[in-house]
Amino acid sequence: MSGLIRENIKTSGIVKIYKQGTPSVLGYEKETISEPGPGQVKIRQEAVGLNFVDTYFRDGKFPVKSFPYVPGVEAAGVIEEVGPWVTEFRTGDRVGYHFIPGAYAEERIVSTNQLIHIPDDVTLEEAAAVMVKGFTARMLIKSIHSVSEGDIILVHAAAGGVGSLVTKWAKALGATVIGTVGSEEKKEIAIENGVDHVFLAECDGFVNSVNDITGGRGVDVVYDGVGRDTFTHSIDLIRKGGKIVLYGSSSGQPENIDHTALRRKSITLVTPALSAYIPDYETLQLFAEDTFAAVREGIFGKLAITRYPLSRANQAQADLEARKTTGSVILIP
Repeated sequence: MSGLIRENIKTSGIVKIYKQGTPSVLGYEKETISEPGPGQVKIRQEAVGLNFVDTYFRDGKFPVKSFPYVPGVEAAGVIEEVGPWVTEFRTGDRVGYHFIPGAYAEERIVSTNQLIHIPDDVTLEEAAAVMVKGFTARMLIKSIHSVSEGDIILVHAAAGGVGSLVTKWAKALGATVIGTVGSEEKKEIAIENGVDHVFLAECDGFVNSVNDITGGRGVDVVYDGVGRDTFTHSIDLIRKGGKIVLYGSSSGQPENIDHTALRRKSITLVTPALSAYIPDYETLQLFAEDTFAAVREGIFGKLAITRYPLSRANQAQADLEARKTTGSVILIP
């Protein structure tokens, strides 16, 4: 009888780390899932978003409270079970979340206080590809600097997950977009995404070229998700009174920031955390509505999505860190 009972127990795939380190510490295993408690739901996840912040928790840049640790912060799926006291969500609802740690799993139980409904005309893969990245893009072009017609902006890693969305959204708002990329292949992708002027990140004469484009005035804002490899050059390209927004550091944190140069040109340095711009559920709904509307209206075009099996999360993270991926990366359970 005990053997029959064991056979009826349902297990679910999950990715865990037992120590921090290289992508090889990411291991795929099976575990049983409990029932949802008060205010909770059980989700069958259809797509899990891969973000650079996931690598920081894995490699030790960000601390982990305890092990084993399940990486990932966003996913989209379908509610399988609803716990007590849940009134806004039902079994079968298509839902997603943008920052609840522990996302690398086939199924999981989450609280509903950060859960959002996914519109019927947005696929679950699209939702997983644009929540964190799309919300970040919205923060960059609407909250931190309200991009408007006539603005000239510089986007580093313009073919990446966030960079490509910033580019397309800013173009829809009437901005001129200058972008940098890490390879000739990504240069072509950036051009397809509508970037007006594209340069390799290591291009000689890049500063002179940008100054020519802006007539010596400089760009209004720089969106930098790269960090150490691009930050210093960016300061020379910003107009007096402009902004540099350091929202990521895929190449490492900038070293020896020249605050004197920033003050001399009255440049505002912003190092935002998305959570600070989404302080409550009402704001979360606003970000979701704006981002999904951009998907629906075709502002992002056909989303560039790279897919990996959840069981190969280690390879996905390795490729992301090596800048081999383009667009948004998702894991398929």
